[in-house]
Amino acid sequence: GDIKWFAKSSGTTSAKSKYIPVTKESLHDTHYKAAIDVILIYLMNNPLSGIFSGKALTLGGSHKIGQFSNNALYGDLSAILIENSPFYAELIRTPERKIALTEDFEKKLELITKITINQNVTSLAGVPSWFLTLIKYILESGKKTSLPEIWPNLEVFFHGGISFTPYRELYKKLIP
Repeated sequence: GDIKWFAKSSGTTSAKSKYIPVTKESLHDTHYKAAIDVILIYLMNNPLSGIFSGKALTLGGSHKIGQFSNNALYGDLSAILIENSPFYAELIRTPERKIALTEDFEKKLELITKITINQNVTSLAGVPSWFLTLIKYILESGKKTSLPEIWPNLEVFFHGGISFTPYRELYKKLIP
């Protein structure tokens, strides 16, 4: 398909970021399909799940868009995914797209906390390192020590982008 977007990598395999071509077809045939597959696998293994009784809190990267030319843009893959997500994602996702795509990360943390602290959040989706920052911010704002105190129906964290191993013990304390 036509390449309209380039996802800017974080440069974890070398010191330099790479630009990965993204097409509408690749969004739907890989990223969104994979998300649906992961949710279905989770539901098959947890038939009594209540994840659809609440909201999926998603946290993406910066929406700051760079421009290679009049026809090609680049930015964080997570922002590209959120911006182009299917309409039905808006029915279960929190915060709304406009807030999820807020460029200033500190402002984004503040807005997400204000909106979600009193919602029924049943699942989380995002990068573990970014979420750790958000979770600590939410816990401090709510004067709590663990997420079940804020979201008692939280049951799963769908994560990617980096290895979860270095964060596992921290998350066990935050989500016992």
